Amino acid sequence: MIDRARHYMRPPGFLGATTSDEVLVIDLAGEHHDLATVAVGEWSALFQELIGPITGDVLVERLSHLPDSDRDFACLLIDTQLLLEGATPGELLDRRQKAFTDNRGLHLERFPATCEHLILALTGSIMCGLMAPVALSLAYCGIQEQLDVLLTSTALKFTTRDLYESYGIRTWVEPFERRDDIFVPHVHLAQSADCVLVMPASANSLHRLASGTCSDLLAMVVSATDAPVVAMPVMNDAMWNNKAVQRNVSQLREDGVYIIEPGMIVAASALIDGADPMYGGPGSLWRGPIGAMHTVAAVVDHHRSRKQSL
Repeated sequence: MIDRARHYMRPPGFLGATTSDEVLVIDLAGEHHDLATVAVGEWSALFQELIGPITGDVLVERLSHLPDSDRDFACLLIDTQLLLEGATPGELLDRRQKAFTDNRGLHLERFPATCEHLILALTGSIMCGLMAPVALSLAYCGIQEQLDVLLTSTALKFTTRDLYESYGIRTWVEPFERRDDIFVPHVHLAQSADCVLVMPASANSLHRLASGTCSDLLAMVVSATDAPVVAMPVMNDAMWNNKAVQRNVSQLREDGVYIIEPGMIVAASALIDGADPMYGGPGSLWRGPIGAMHTVAAVVDHHRSRKQSL
């Protein structure tokens, strides 16, 4: 039940994914709650609004033209505290503020095996520099048997191959690299992958993937794989709401890519100035590395279920 007089907000650890016709919300235990809907775009826009408190009046208005099942799904999210409810905006903002001290860098507890081969693709976002704890946690936790890290040329502006290779994680950059008896990397990686996680996904990488421009190893792998592809966009809200970017995101959803809706982030250019948080960060950021694990597990499970139902 939505109370018009109260306020609602996504918790910092909110993990929501959208496809062409479904919304998936992943709870703190890693279970996914699914909604089949014709209003994926409306849900994506609503998730953006909910990064900060909105009134119950606004929430009711946003849902008023959607089917009953969509409104029931919103109530489910509130009942399960996947959407926070408070008497005042300040009450919710205080809870959001705790994310700045409660987030975790590493998650080294063993995780149930989900897939044999996971590819983590890093693209040219400044958030790329914060992905090492995610990769190290994934490598250690056992969610996959083989982890490969794929770095675009622009990603190398923010991190290095040596960082990952020093921990025993195999990395790839160039389409024509040859190593470990692998002579055509994009074919091998595409065919053996059980999931491709593009985190962070820059606006440029979304464009390449949406247009099918096989101009780098990442785009070649995505074009050649049957595995589920997950993109976690990272950019400021102005870029995210740009019509061209939204066209690319819509095309990717139509092509079967899972889009993890952006979450809260602090603008890199204004970080040292103590800027307020804004919309545009990788959707799993505030859960730490376990958010990436939950994402992979939920997407692989959802993808398998959809294939079995066809």
